[in-house]
Amino acid sequence: MQTALDELREHLRRVRAFSRNARLLLLALGLLGVGYGAFSTLFTLYIVEIGYAEDFLGLLIGVGTVGGAVAALPAGLLCDRLGVRRGLLLGTLITALGILIECTITIDWLLLAGGLIAATGVTLLYVAQAPFLAANSTEEERTHLFSVAAALLVAVSIVGSLYAGGFPKLLQALWPGMALATAYRLTLLGAGVVSAGCLAPLLRLRDPADAPPPLGSQVTLAVCLGSGAVRRLVATGLVLALGGGLVVPFVNVYFMREFGAGSGTVGLIRSLGVVVQVLGSLGAPWLGLRLGLVGGVAAARLVSAPFLLLMGFLPFLPAAAAAFALRTFFVYLSDPLHTDFSMRIIPPEVRATANSLTFLGWNATLALGGWAGGQLIVRAGYEPLFLLGSSITVVAAAVYWFTFRRFLPELPRVRVRLARAGSGLEDDGHS
Repeated sequence: MQTALDELREHLRRVRAFSRNARLLLLALGLLGVGYGAFSTLFTLYIVEIGYAEDFLGLLIGVGTVGGAVAALPAGLLCDRLGVRRGLLLGTLITALGILIECTITIDWLLLAGGLIAATGVTLLYVAQAPFLAANSTEEERTHLFSVAAALLVAVSIVGSLYAGGFPKLLQALWPGMALATAYRLTLLGAGVVSAGCLAPLLRLRDPADAPPPLGSQVTLAVCLGSGAVRRLVATGLVLALGGGLVVPFVNVYFMREFGAGSGTVGLIRSLGVVVQVLGSLGAPWLGLRLGLVGGVAAARLVSAPFLLLMGFLPFLPAAAAAFALRTFFVYLSDPLHTDFSMRIIPPEVRATANSLTFLGWNATLALGGWAGGQLIVRAGYEPLFLLGSSITVVAAAVYWFTFRRFLPELPRVRVRLARAGSGLEDDGHS
């Protein structure tokens, strides 16, 4: 039986074997993590500070996620047609444009437009990332690569989160007359400049030598829609996204409204969340080894539900922050396993398009959750929101388990036959 030390050595061996392409993308993700941390910490507070309430915040989130959902399928088809490397570059440029609009303009409809543009870019990045990593890794190292990628993004984001929590106060100390909204804006733009450095490693990426030739868009879409595996991934993604989608967009504002936390305190809480995200992501191979990919996802999501509930009912900020951290840990413990599982049952030739279909369903649900969450807060407060979100999370874990339990304990390989003149798919009877 493997000891913990043996497992650590095996993990490090897999990490050292990562390809050049994988290492370059990991570097790009690290730079993007700075902006991710700053934006996730400060943007909702910025929107409230410039005069908007939670209902508009929910609308902004909803419009952005609808935009991401609408862009998902074209993004997947584009990536499978032009290559996921080009998709990563294009997604980065579009995201930068949208965030620039969101952080410099305060008119409501232009904020919504910026959100749509940024969401389109993020969709391209998301759709292209997992297929690129899958194409540049072996099956034996793939879980480890997805684990490190998820951990690196959030590990570096702790720098952005701490920066976002402290830099506005520094700006106001240096320029006492500066409005808080202006300090927030300059802080967000500064983080964006750092993240723009990710273009350097992205430009050095190369297409894999054994990359499959692209299929036509109609064939690609037909293959995806004909796959029972893809249909099940889309369906389960709907319920997995809804529980957190109702609550997570409002966590920063919740801590500020209910406990009087300032941006510095929120930044520290988010930083704690980042630490446990890293631990969870790095622990994913350990959980997958013991429970399998499907069992690990279902178990981790189920255990996260009570902590989501406690966030809304514990009376003290430290206790609520601890519940937030534990809920985050278990969610991120499941994410690399879910990504690995998805890429294993999707044919390589259509991974980006299939990934876009799951992302479309995921974002559509997040849009509904963000809008519904904002409406529920305005009308009933935060406690019903946390109760509903945790209940849906329990249902989601059960649905995932019962949908994919046939893949336990070992994941059977999906055998695919793509007809160049047609669109046939064989998936070993799992359709």
